[in-house]
Amino acid sequence: MQKVQRIPKILTKAFLGDPFMQWLFPGSDHSEKLEKWWIFITEANSANSNSRLDVDDKNTTAAIWEKPKFEIPTGNKKEEENESAFGQFLLGLVGDRINDVVEVLREVNAEHPKEPHWYLQAVGTDPSKQGQGKGAAMLKPVLEICDEQGLGAYLESSNPRNLSFYYRLGFEITKDLVLDQGKAQLTCMWRSPRSTQV
Repeated sequence: MQKVQRIPKILTKAFLGDPFMQWLFPGSDHSEKLEKWWIFITEANSANSNSRLDVDDKNTTAAIWEKPKFEIPTGNKKEEENESAFGQFLLGLVGDRINDVVEVLREVNAEHPKEPHWYLQAVGTDPSKQGQGKGAAMLKPVLEICDEQGLGAYLESSNPRNLSFYYRLGFEITKDLVLDQGKAQLTCMWRSPRSTQV
């Protein structure tokens, strides 16, 4: 099975109990919509040369990173087409909640640091395999790149119970985002590069 097929299955299982995802896709069809979300996100990143997709050989843990951008995007036709495709996809999943969801996603994107950094879009481990260090092992190669190149890493934690995991990797809270009048919340976290000098 190809990476693009394996990653959504892992992330769907990992994010089933996630508070932000439950806000995003409430209702009895939550898991079905969640899987469609991760299929779309994985395929979009797979087609993007500025993304890095990782999955372990046991199909238990996966991560999606966006590589650093060293110039300010000027907006082009391809980007506009991608945004339009995402908008149509999102409308199909959230229906008449589209305006609230788009506003939340805009608020989230506005918090991204301006300096070049690695952005962790998602990391997840199959719940039956959590607590075994698989997530940390999955993130380690990119965090080592950050340290070697003097680059920061950024993420939004969608579940408060994951904060201690990110603390151990060197991330610190920069902001708690309270969204949609308190119905959703994300924690913005930044990791400064560590010195690689011995």
